[in-house]
Amino acid sequence: MEVLVAAIDAPDEISLATQLLEGRGWSVRSREAPHSEPIGAGRRGLLVEVRLHGARFGAVQAAVGEIENLARLHQAGLWVVDAALIEHDLEHDYRTVFHAREKETNAPTRLFGLRALLNSVTVLRIVKQPGRPDAESVAERLESGALTGRPYDPDRLQLHIPTGLEGRDTDASPPDPVSARWRIALPLLTGEILSLGCGFALAAFDGVRILLPLIMTLVLIWPVGRTLLATRGPRPFRTQLAWGAMAVGAATASGFLLAISAPGPPAQAARVLTYAAMGITVLAFVLYGLAYALVHSWFSRNANWAIPALVPALALALPWFGGLLHTVYLRTGFGMPADAAPASLYWRYAASLKPLGAAFAFALLVLAIAGWMRHYHQLVHSRGMVKVGVPLMAIFIVGMSMLAGMAGAQNAAGRAWVAARSGTNPATYYGLEGKLVCVEPLEKKFSVFNGPMDSKRSLLTFGPSGDRVWLWDPRRAESLSVRLEDVVISESTGRNCR
Repeated sequence: MEVLVAAIDAPDEISLATQLLEGRGWSVRSREAPHSEPIGAGRRGLLVEVRLHGARFGAVQAAVGEIENLARLHQAGLWVVDAALIEHDLEHDYRTVFHAREKETNAPTRLFGLRALLNSVTVLRIVKQPGRPDAESVAERLESGALTGRPYDPDRLQLHIPTGLEGRDTDASPPDPVSARWRIALPLLTGEILSLGCGFALAAFDGVRILLPLIMTLVLIWPVGRTLLATRGPRPFRTQLAWGAMAVGAATASGFLLAISAPGPPAQAARVLTYAAMGITVLAFVLYGLAYALVHSWFSRNANWAIPALVPALALALPWFGGLLHTVYLRTGFGMPADAAPASLYWRYAASLKPLGAAFAFALLVLAIAGWMRHYHQLVHSRGMVKVGVPLMAIFIVGMSMLAGMAGAQNAAGRAWVAARSGTNPATYYGLEGKLVCVEPLEKKFSVFNGPMDSKRSLLTFGPSGDRVWLWDPRRAESLSVRLEDVVISESTGRNCR
């Protein structure tokens, strides 16, 4: 992006403007406008090259906004006079590539040509020259010591132009502009999805209705074939029809075979395929958005230490949150302390993965949206809001996911509570396995915490904790604790013991 700005024609102001603009990594040079294009009295023109990463859409507005925000922040006398988008043709290479390799006089010509075609011939030197020079002139220049000055023996080496690496003459007409990838991929993907849907419809419809997907399939052949050959220049109509018939036919046949081989009806298979296509689309949207957000950013410049720094933080945070969920489960459902049911460290990690994984997924989605906005230069005028909003959004997502995880632990405790009162063992909750047991005291008098204990009814336990065992009485909905040496614990088969 080339931007002409007008600065106050004073040494201090010019120095300040140059420092601010060059501090952003932009090249600045003075430009004296002709008399027919006055910049203004008391102004000096500065030509700034602003380099932006992203799409063409919104690039000019973003460059102007960057300079105006910079001038407004530092109270500098800068005005944008003109801003123009500069695009370099990076899609086409106009150079001819020469490979220098040893001459093989003993090998048959056909065998040597086959080896060269398979790229199994050792290349000793690569020379790239603009235009389409002939190999003899390039060899003469190399022999005279041109270019790098390295010695070149034409009796031992020969120059060869690999297939497809011929350059273009400088006076030749420019090539056709390369279409954006999405302009080709999006219509092609749409045509393939419609063809796949026609295959499902062929398996689901009967009677006259079967003509509708057949006609739709025939209509799609030419647009799909034309899109497939869009990057290969103009092709005959029959060639477009042939390529389109192959692509559309393959997609339609795949949909038909998938519909008749699925265990359920064709509508159910189509629904599953639709969900899969939507999931792949969302995944592609997120991955591209993350790439746009992280490339040429603070994270990409500091990933060598930022990623290793996250490992110990996650190693401490995951088991802590898993232990918190275990505590909520025991306290909410059964009034037991956190150490009443021992659980291994691995189960604590497992308990924390679901809510924190959901938080991580939502945070990536927000970051992907921000990446798409950055790609289209929509964050220039709201950079302050982004710096505040993105951390707040991340904290909100993490907080809501933690609350959702604790709510899930409470719901699981409620289901276990209902199952225990009905006389069945509750489901396991990340290593906490509750069982209904019968507890028989060894003596008439023994110590019971939060008693009394009814030995004729089944009690719920999550296993021993040290020299004690915590029990939950479904009838009283209270927890109690006894020493293991004072009771005999056996498995129960119902609400009551013998």
